[in-house]
Amino acid sequence: MKEQGTFQIDCINCKKPVLFSVKDLNTLHTPVSCTSCGKKYALDDDNLKRQLTLFAALCQQIQLSEEILGNASVAVDVGPHNVKIPFKLLLSRLKSTLDLKVGDTPLTVNFRVQLTDKRHS
Repeated sequence: MKEQGTFQIDCINCKKPVLFSVKDLNTLHTPVSCTSCGKKYALDDDNLKRQLTLFAALCQQIQLSEEILGNASVAVDVGPHNVKIPFKLLLSRLKSTLDLKVGDTPLTVNFRVQLTDKRHS
């Protein structure tokens, strides 16, 4: 299992996953490198660090709120019908992504919300 707070981008050279964490954003003074091709990604822009840190905090808050979200739903009106979708189901089917641009190249940062399967007796 990956460390909580791990981001993934697909390398713009080789398309292999490049992983880094929120902790890396604040402690690394060197670029993050693709383990496949060696392409380097500088994550030293203060605005980028702030946006990624806020995005990770939002995703982690969703994980921390799993207990209450297990009992909550989103209601969608479809014509005269009201369809309730449980948050737990919704979140298990969606990927949390942040779309950025590196130069002229679009780059998607993935952060998956992994809800645990807790059974209450």
